[in-house]
Amino acid sequence: MDQILQAYPKDVNFIYKQYPLPMHPNADPAARASLAAGKQGKFWEMHDEMFKNQRSLSPQMIKDTAEKLGLDMKKFDADMNSDEVKKQIQDEIQQGNAASVRGTPTFFINGKLAMNRSVDGFKAQIDEELKKKKG
Repeated sequence: MDQILQAYPKDVNFIYKQYPLPMHPNADPAARASLAAGKQGKFWEMHDEMFKNQRSLSPQMIKDTAEKLGLDMKKFDADMNSDEVKKQIQDEIQQGNAASVRGTPTFFINGKLAMNRSVDGFKAQIDEELKKKKG
């Protein structure tokens, strides 16, 4: 995504939604942790650390990562377990279901499923959408 955002700095808006898969026991806590970290301005830092270390993802790893990022742990724990964060995840799951998301990650470009998920594939689809917009 970094390459795409650099190639299209004024044309692409990247929107990230949570869609924790139920078969992964740590997916929901990880989603809640990233949103809770986001409330302290550290969404991407938390996301990236968990993604990098997904094989060792656990409640303890999430806590350790939050501490490493210097988060206010009392606020982090409260936000992670808040009804607001849980509702946001449920709302985003419903949005994903409505868009026929079945797995993660899933990418859409102007509402159309991105089938070729290589950088060149994304660029081709983005270029096609930009042509339609200008056309």
